[in-house]
Amino acid sequence: MACSEKKTEDTPTLLVKNLYVNSVIELDSIVSKLQRAQIENESEIVLQKLFFSARAAYKRVEHFAEYYNPATARSLNGAVLEKVEEDDVNRTIEPEGFQVVEELLFPHINTTQRTNLRHQINVLASNVRRLRKVAETIELTDSHIFDALRLQIIRINTLGIVGFDTPITFHSLKESAVSLEAIQKTLEIYVSNETQTPFKLLNNEFERAQVFLRNANNFDEFDRSEFNVQHAKPLLKSINDVQTSLKIPYKNDLRAFSSNAISLFDSSAWNVEFFSPNYARPLTEAKISLGKILFYDPILSKNSDRACASCHQSERAFTDGLPTSRVLDGAKGMLRNAPTMLFAGMQNSAFYDQHVTYLEDQATGVITNENEMHGSLTEVVARLKSSKEYVEMFRQAFHKSGDSAITELHIRIALASFVRSLRPMNSPFDRFMRGETSAISSEAKHGFTIFSGKAKCATCHFTPFFNGNVPPHFTETEAEVIGVPAHPDTANATIDNDAGKYNYSKAEIEKHAFKTPTLRNIALTAPYMHNGVYSTLEQVIDFYNRGGGNGIGMSLNNQTLPADKLQLRPDEKQALIAFLRTLTDTTGITSRPRLLPKIPGKRENVRRVGGIY
Repeated sequence: MACSEKKTEDTPTLLVKNLYVNSVIELDSIVSKLQRAQIENESEIVLQKLFFSARAAYKRVEHFAEYYNPATARSLNGAVLEKVEEDDVNRTIEPEGFQVVEELLFPHINTTQRTNLRHQINVLASNVRRLRKVAETIELTDSHIFDALRLQIIRINTLGIVGFDTPITFHSLKESAVSLEAIQKTLEIYVSNETQTPFKLLNNEFERAQVFLRNANNFDEFDRSEFNVQHAKPLLKSINDVQTSLKIPYKNDLRAFSSNAISLFDSSAWNVEFFSPNYARPLTEAKISLGKILFYDPILSKNSDRACASCHQSERAFTDGLPTSRVLDGAKGMLRNAPTMLFAGMQNSAFYDQHVTYLEDQATGVITNENEMHGSLTEVVARLKSSKEYVEMFRQAFHKSGDSAITELHIRIALASFVRSLRPMNSPFDRFMRGETSAISSEAKHGFTIFSGKAKCATCHFTPFFNGNVPPHFTETEAEVIGVPAHPDTANATIDNDAGKYNYSKAEIEKHAFKTPTLRNIALTAPYMHNGVYSTLEQVIDFYNRGGGNGIGMSLNNQTLPADKLQLRPDEKQALIAFLRTLTDTTGITSRPRLLPKIPGKRENVRRVGGIY
């Protein structure tokens, strides 16, 4: 008896998985060839060509490798930096992967490192095999596929085109084109039989972007702002349009950058609550308004003279203009410079040394520090409860009756809420990146090209906040050892005595490590560095141009900033400064309260808005 079987049509998710698995198999094959070539002592040229082929093969799978297997992806393509073991500060995690191999292969093979090169390629091959094994077992969904592809566009736009993962060869522009081609092939599975406008536009945008990248002949001069505005943003929009047309739902998990946003420079695309603890949510106008009053009220300090706004002055972009802030009695300076509060809510840790995670904990540390405010939250609660105005404001903010809403936790939440609101994103550069072409000068536009290319600034100060928040997930805020000197010397300099993160971690590789701060409003926040050692942007750029601490006479074994001189010309330095000045943005945030709530007591009722400094 004959029987017939109806062939089941493959679903898009199955076809996408097959494409991914086959691409990982191809990656495995090329890395195996590289492994054999090294064992057989093939020439430098052969090894380098195979390395480039392997890198390209990885870029064809990076979108899903990063999405489904981030730990393996980091092993394959993480930065060449030692990491401290979370459970044991005396142990470090050694770097491995493509970037380590790149250092050993380029510009030429160091014959004394042949054994290490062989070891690193073997490790790379092992990690690729691990990726292959897992790739064959993952379960994909349409929503996850589109989400992974969108995140890869953001990764290309913020990390790929600035050379973040190709620090020696700067081969990233061609690799970014390869990655876009792989994304396009994945999406073609969904759009191949469609004729509507969104599907036609999608392929057009991918073709345009790839041509733009492949035609780039000079990494230093590549116009990254044009890529962002004319290519990355339209690509994200086209992907969204196709996803909407196909009725594929967006991921709705809590994340920093909205799953359906198309511009990194649009404030509405960002969810500041992602960076807050659960107990502080939701962020409301009532909490922000209360926090603003508290921020300007010296009632938080022991002597009712110093407020948060004493050291964080709105007219100076919430800094104080001093090398280091004054101690409470004014007799001397603090250890560190007062950082800006603008965009302080858009990061994963607080203080220069990152010893706390949330702004709520930072508030406690500052209020109770005897050199800063020398206050007691218990005493502050009692003072605030004696004020009818404060009782009402806390009631509205936290929906509790009477003075029970005034607690230490609620004080901290209110202060943190106000700081989280300080993220306007309406600078000239923001407007330019949203399409307002006349918002910045041609010199400033060229300055951004230098910032993102030749000067390598964007490999640590990531867009769009220009701080250490690593795209595209923004779940990690980096710290760096750059070798900040004790004095503004350009030769025979000595390291500043502040040990930074080491003070808390006691990990040797974190000695003199400090959180990478935002560069937004940098034109208003002089002097610069954690110790205020540099008074001008020109001095700061000169420091980096010389190679950081190791370029001005130090010998730091753990400096994470490359010690290579940047060779910036005078006109390039000026263009860089012109760009940095376009990050000035204090729209609507400099207003101060006219009056403070009344509190019984003669001393308390002569409090000055913003305190005394």
